[in-house]
Amino acid sequence: MMQATLDVVNTIGYYSIFPALVITPAAIVIGLILHNTLITRLDPLLFHEPYFHRKELTVLTIWPFTVVKTVGYMMLVVVPKMAKWKRFKGFNETLPLGRFLVVLCYVELILLVLLMLVAVVLMTTGALSVLLS
Repeated sequence: MMQATLDVVNTIGYYSIFPALVITPAAIVIGLILHNTLITRLDPLLFHEPYFHRKELTVLTIWPFTVVKTVGYMMLVVVPKMAKWKRFKGFNETLPLGRFLVVLCYVELILLVLLMLVAVVLMTTGALSVLLS
């Protein structure tokens, strides 16, 4: 019985890596497109005080910290209430983004959530494999 359970856990762990092999490159490519495009379009509108602190204005211009800024912009597109509550308080203008970029923001967020779920499955099956063996 224990060996059968271990085999099932190992099989789930083994096959759960395959979605990550597809999702990861897609998330990287879309993330790079969004990173370059969102920063170019939204920095003139948003990258100043009061939305960012003085130190952030310096630090978030250096790679890899610029990714934090990109994620903030993505959150403003995908979940504007949360982004306005946390960082962009008082921002009521429309974002100069086309429908394609908005869709890419949603797709990227979905891909990242799926990657997190795959990571949880891999960690869980790995832990169970060790405990059951």
